[in-house]
Amino acid sequence: MCRLTGPVKLRFAPSPTGYLHVGGARTAIFNLLHARRHGGTMLLRIEDTDVERSRQHHAEQIVSSLKWLGVEWDEGPIYQSDRLDRYRERANKLVEHGLAYRCYCTVEELDADRAASEGTGKSYRYSGRCRAKADAGAAQPEGEPHVIRFKVEEGAIDFHDLIRGDVHFDAKEIDDFVLIRSDRYPTYHLSVVVDDIDMEITHVARGDDHLSNTPKHILLFRAFNCEPPVFAHLPLILGADKKRLSKRSGATSAEEYRDLGIVPEALFNFLMLLGWSPGGDRELITPDEAAAIFDLSDVHKAPAVFDDEKLLWMNGQYLMRMAADQIYPHLVPFLGDHVKPLDEIRAVIDINKSRGRTLKDVAAQMIPYLADDDALVYEEEAVKKHIKGDDLPQRMKDLRETLAGVGSFDVLATEQALRQLAEAKGLGAGKYIHPLRVALLGVASSPPIFDVAAILGKERTLRRLDALIARL
Repeated sequence: MCRLTGPVKLRFAPSPTGYLHVGGARTAIFNLLHARRHGGTMLLRIEDTDVERSRQHHAEQIVSSLKWLGVEWDEGPIYQSDRLDRYRERANKLVEHGLAYRCYCTVEELDADRAASEGTGKSYRYSGRCRAKADAGAAQPEGEPHVIRFKVEEGAIDFHDLIRGDVHFDAKEIDDFVLIRSDRYPTYHLSVVVDDIDMEITHVARGDDHLSNTPKHILLFRAFNCEPPVFAHLPLILGADKKRLSKRSGATSAEEYRDLGIVPEALFNFLMLLGWSPGGDRELITPDEAAAIFDLSDVHKAPAVFDDEKLLWMNGQYLMRMAADQIYPHLVPFLGDHVKPLDEIRAVIDINKSRGRTLKDVAAQMIPYLADDDALVYEEEAVKKHIKGDDLPQRMKDLRETLAGVGSFDVLATEQALRQLAEAKGLGAGKYIHPLRVALLGVASSPPIFDVAAILGKERTLRRLDALIARL
C-alpha cells in the first residue's frame, strides 16, 4: 500500500463554475495556514472537468482573486483538463482488476428504473445489471456508449476527521458510482482521488458539503492501494439569517467585497476568524502570526456566521493602520476621474483614512480635496447650517485678507491668524471656522480645518475662499 510519509502537502481545488466564493476563499486560507504551520506546501488545482459548467474566464478570475487576497500557493495552478488521459488510464486499470466495470445501460433504462423505484416509495439505486454481466464474464458490445462504474463492496468506512472527529459510513448505503461518463470525461470522484495520489496530498481540507463524497473517495484510495489523506471538513458559513450564505444574504464573492471597498488584508483576517480563533480576545492578526499557531484540528465544529458589520469594523481598523503607500493601489479605482499620483495626495489619504470603513468611504471624503476649485459642490445641509448671517460676506473678506498675509502657510500659522482675527473682531472663532470649512470642502464636518488648509496650500485655499465670497 502506498503511504505518504513526506512533508505535509495540501491543495485548494476550486471548480471554475463561478467567482471565488468567500467560503472557498476561507478554505484556501485554512489550507495555506495549516501548510505553513507544519512546514509544508500548498498546491492550487483547477478542477475543470465539468465541461458544461466550467469556464476559463472563471478560472482566471479565481486565480486573480486569490492573488488579490494574498493567498500564496507553492505549486500550480494545475488544470485537470490537462490530465484527462491519466484519469482514463486509472479507470481502465480498475476495470482490468475487477474493481470497476463498464455499464451500457441507456438513459431510458435508467429513467425507467428510477421511475419504478419512486413508484414503490424506495430511493433509487442502480440495478446492477451490467455489474452482474461483467462478473459473469458476458461479452461486452464494442463501440457502444458506456460509463465506467466503481464496484462498491459492503463494509464499514471509518475515518478520523480533524474537525468532526471519528466518522462512520456503511458502504451498503452507497451506490455503484460513475468514474468515467459516457463522454469519456471523468467524474469529480475519480479525478480528485487520482490527483491527490499523484500529487502526494497528505491533508484534504474542504467544505462540509463534501462530507458525503468522502466515503466514495476512501473506497477509491483503497482500490488504488493507497492510504487516504487526513481529512478536515470545514463547517458551513452562514449569513445573518442563519442560513447558508447566498446571494440573498448579500455579497458572496471575494471580488464583490473588493468592489465594495474592502482591503485584502482585512478580508483575509476576517475570513481566517470564521471558525477559528487565535485565543484570547485578539481579532487583528497577520497571516504570518496566524501561520505560527494555526492547526486544522482547532477549527470549530459549529457553522460560522458572516457578520458584515464586523467586517466593516475590521476594514476600518486596517485602513486606520495602513500607510498611504499600502492604501493607494486599492484606492485608485474608487477615485474615478480624480486620480492623482501618490506623492500629490499622500497627505489627503493620511488625513482621511480613519474617516471611513471602506475605500469607497475614504474616496468620498477625498473627492472635495481633489476636485477643481471652481467645481467644488457645497452640501445643502452645510450651506443651511453655516452660510448665514448678514455680516458673513464681510467676515469672509476679512478672513481672506488675513490668510493672504500669512507667510508660512502651515497649521499653526493659519490657526493663529484666524483666532487673532476673531479676537480682534470680538467674535467666536467658530464664526470663521465653520464657513471656512464649507468654502474649502463644501461640507459641514471634516478633519481639523487648519490641517485641511495646509494640505490644500495657500493658493488653493484663497481661490476657494474667493469662490464662496463671489457666491455670497
